[in-house]
Amino acid sequence: MAATTLQKRNIVKNKRERKRLIFYICMFALPLLQFAIFYVYVNLNSLLMSFEKFVPIEGETGYQTVFVGFENYIKAFQFIFSPMCGEMIKYSLIFLGINLFVVTPFGLLFSFYIAKKFRLAGFFRVMLYLPSVLSAIVLAILYHHMVSDIVPYVVKQINGTVIPDPMSVSQESQFRMVLLYNLFLAFGTNTMLYTGAMTDINPSLIESSRLDGANSFQQFIHIYVPMIWPTVVTFIVTGLAGVFIEQMQLYSFFSNNAMARTFGYFFYSQSSMSSMFGTGSAMFTYSELSAMGIIITVFLVPVVLIIRKLLLKYGPSAH
Repeated sequence: MAATTLQKRNIVKNKRERKRLIFYICMFALPLLQFAIFYVYVNLNSLLMSFEKFVPIEGETGYQTVFVGFENYIKAFQFIFSPMCGEMIKYSLIFLGINLFVVTPFGLLFSFYIAKKFRLAGFFRVMLYLPSVLSAIVLAILYHHMVSDIVPYVVKQINGTVIPDPMSVSQESQFRMVLLYNLFLAFGTNTMLYTGAMTDINPSLIESSRLDGANSFQQFIHIYVPMIWPTVVTFIVTGLAGVFIEQMQLYSFFSNNAMARTFGYFFYSQSSMSSMFGTGSAMFTYSELSAMGIIITVFLVPVVLIIRKLLLKYGPSAH
């Protein structure tokens, strides 16, 4: 009797574990499939494509792939070291630098202000979240309309001066206006995430430091920043890794017609205009763009990993 009861329990337990295993497999199947298709396959295909050239088959529909060695890489290197590319890289690095040395410090300070629940902290939290409700395209259209139409109209009504559209008067002016827009968006996003990390800090730790005589500034430097430093490092590393794919919403503003171009915007717009055979309006084919992407990846990966290791090793520690 006891053996029969034990056997039934084992059967029930095995069924329960089998169902649990099926549930886990179903839960992980879709993310793993997406990772395999949209990351592993896409990157592997891009690597193979960088050594190939697509040639149309004469008199037939279709194409054939031809191995061309490093031909695509040679053209990609020539462009990367050209003055045109240098100017785009300059804009990308300016955006990265302002994000790192302006947005990040001010984002931390403002997050601390909200986390400490100082005056109007709740209001600022809501206002920073509001832009996330609207899509990026809608925000870009609203901002473009405000800068190009509303601001010149208001200035004209106040003092009668007609000012040119800052979005089209010059390349530098266009870049400054788009940079201002991106800083506004980045500041809100960073602040919200930093605030979330700060509110998870153990309140007893803050109270203990207050009883020991630490003021707000000392708490910020010695407790808040060290405790959320891994989150800050994640933002810094993400910004570094995406420096050459960041398009600063330029495509949302100007489609393929922006005057001020970051490297990421150029890369994206070239991809949208390109073709396999180089018959589109783009400067590069898919194969040449793939080679360019591989070059950037090979350069950035060790740089990002080294900087991440240094930031975690020498940055403020919570211990």
